[in-house]
Amino acid sequence: MRWQNYTTVRLLTDAYVAEGAPRGAIGTIIEVYADAYEVEFSRADGVTYAQIVAREQDLAVHGLDSSGAAD
Repeated sequence: MRWQNYTTVRLLTDAYVAEGAPRGAIGTIIEVYADAYEVEFSRADGVTYAQIVAREQDLAVHGLDSSGAAD
């Protein structure tokens, strides 16, 4: 599956906790690479608290579970 810039995603792993993005964090894809996505995580006031490059299997479209079904 290839997601596009500005897709809202949920982080499925704790692999990025050191970068400030815990499992369940909601972010926005800001760049699409051949094998990964750059995702920005922001507070409600718009301040970015984490920015990571994640593999597709580490993400799910927000509102869908990892299989693509609505959660």
